Parts: sequence; C-alpha cells; structure tokens
Amino acid sequence: MEPIRILHVLHSMNRGGAENALMNYYRYVDKQKVQFDFLLTDPNKCLFEDEIHSLGGRVYRVPLLTMSNPFPYLKGVRRFLLAHPEYKIIHSHTSSKSVIPLWIAKNVGVPVRISHSHSTKSEKGFKGFVRNLLMYFFDAVTTDKVACGLKAGEWLYGKQAMQGGQVHVYKNVIDASIFKFDVNMRSQMRKRLGIDNDCFVVGHTARFCYPKNHPFDVDLLVEMKKQHSNVKFLEVGLGVKEGISDLAREKGVLDDIIFTGVVDNVCDYEQAMDAFILPSFYEGLPLSIIEAQVSGLPCFTSDGVSRECSVTDLVSYIPLEQGAKVWAEKILAARNIQRRDRMEEIVASGYDAPTSAQKLQQFYEYRYNQENG
Repeated sequence: MEPIRILHVLHSMNRGGAENALMNYYRYVDKQKVQFDFLLTDPNKCLFEDEIHSLGGRVYRVPLLTMSNPFPYLKGVRRFLLAHPEYKIIHSHTSSKSVIPLWIAKNVGVPVRISHSHSTKSEKGFKGFVRNLLMYFFDAVTTDKVACGLKAGEWLYGKQAMQGGQVHVYKNVIDASIFKFDVNMRSQMRKRLGIDNDCFVVGHTARFCYPKNHPFDVDLLVEMKKQHSNVKFLEVGLGVKEGISDLAREKGVLDDIIFTGVVDNVCDYEQAMDAFILPSFYEGLPLSIIEAQVSGLPCFTSDGVSRECSVTDLVSYIPLEQGAKVWAEKILAARNIQRRDRMEEIVASGYDAPTSAQKLQQFYEYRYNQENG
C-alpha cells in the first residue's frame, strides 16, 4: 500500500523554527505509512532539500506570492493541485497567508486543508494590515486548525477557537538527545572557536531578521563588557548580518562577536555557551530556547516569547523596555549556575520528536481515512 502523501506549503525549507520542527516530525514518522512533500516559493535550492529527497519526499515550486502581482502564485498553485490529485491533505505553514493556498485547494476539491500557526504577531505596516484581514477567512477555507502552542493559536484563530477545542496543538519538537550536556564537546568547541576557559559566552541562535532583534545583542554586549570584561557573543544563524556587524564595529565590540553563519551542529555550539538569549519582539514557540534548556543553559528572553517555552526553571523573562543594562546584570548574575542535563524534563513536556511524531502521523491517518473511507 502506498503511503499517504502530505503536501506541506511553505516559502522555503531552510533552517528556521517552523522548518526545523517540521523536519523533526518528518524524520520520525513511519514513512511506509506517511510521506511529506513540499510546495515552496523560494526558487533557490534549500538547505533541507537533499535530506528531504533522501527520506523519500518530493520538492515542488510555484512562483513567489507578492502583493503587487499575486496572479502567478495563484495560477501556479491551482495548476499544481489540478496536476496532482493524489494530494488529499494539504498542510500550510504560511501564517495568515495560508488562507490563499487553502482557498485554492478547497476550490479544486482537496478534502483535508490544514492551517498551522507558528507565530504570535504580524509585521507592522500595510503588509501586516493585509495579513490581519486574511485571518477572518480561515473558517471558510480550513478543515483543521493547528498551532505550535496556545499563544500562537490565540493569535491566528482567536481565544474562542482555542478555548472551544477547535485547534490542535502540535508543539515545535526537537530531537532532545542530541542537545544533552557534554563536557567534552564543550571543551572541544571552545578550543575550536578560540574561546578561553574563563570567558563568559552568551549565545543567540536565530536567523537574522527583524523579529529576532539582533541589534539589541550589540547594546547588551556593550553593557556586559562594562561589568565583566571577558565576554563574547556567539551568533548562530542564517541571514544578512552586515547591519549588525556595522553596529558592533561602531560601538567597539565587533571583535567580541563570533558569527558562525548556518551550521548543521547547533547542538555542539550550544555546548560552548554559558547563557542563551532570545530578545525577540515576538515569537510563536521557538525551538531554540527548548534546545538550550536540554543542555542546562540559563535562558534569558523577552516577554514577547510565549511562556509555554519555560519547561524548566532555567528561563527568565525580561521585558525589553527594561533595557540592556538590566539584562546584562541579570545574565551575569547567572555565571555561577551549575550546568547539568535537563533532557528528562523536556521529554516529559512533550517536546521530544520521536513521541510527538507518532501523534501527528495518527492525526493524518485518521483524517485521511475519514475523508476517503
């Protein structure tokens, strides 16, 4: 019997919170029963693409959706779905924009249409206004609503939908075992990065984009160095960092920042850290802070990040309004925290991929059988 093929709709399959979580689910579903395929708008080869093919998945592309000319995207999605009637389940991860491909899917007869919320806020300006308007059409085009957490679900679907049990929660999951604290790997990574044993290392793993608030890192580093001279920041992530580099150079701390770019072994870099920060303006349910807790890192995050991320006693929420000086004081106060493995707590909280993947697989099988007898 052929596996049920699920069509996931995203912009790209590069490293990011939603993409990492989706790949963690994909790695652990039974691919004899369920297979993942991907419909993307990024014309470039993505970082996960080779792995997707190795797991038996397929990657397709349609034109980018733009506000100035949405018609190539609309035509591309419609043409694709008409050419691929094998897809009985379409699962869209593009926030409120999911309304658009799911509306097309409804019109061509796809029976199961899933929207998935991975965020808690729209961007500002006219684009944000348009995306907020799209939220009102979910009931008309979706058959199933999914969110990565309570806050993300309330933002996209409303509190009434969450409280009424209309939204399924599938957490952003990780393979917790690879993030366990390893003192030998910590020593190796610090040596490789040229970091001495006495240096206090603050890490931030996130793509370089507005919501992640990387300029705050520079202000924070300046304040921390006033209080403790031997501090370095380890910036791990994808994107254009030039603006951050320029700001750090202007403030005299560029030599104290290590930019790694995209890495396959984020878990190893986290071993080298002494504290983890996430000063985001807003988030859904970021995997990075869950990963950091596994290895026992003290975590400091803005109150724009969901409280659902705090699954151990390692997470401190600090409003951005309190400023870099207060952040610096609180982070440096954690210098003497004894680091230890916290994997059991993460698994018990439902963030471990092997267990959660089975639940998602069962959901797909149940919905497919409901619609196809």
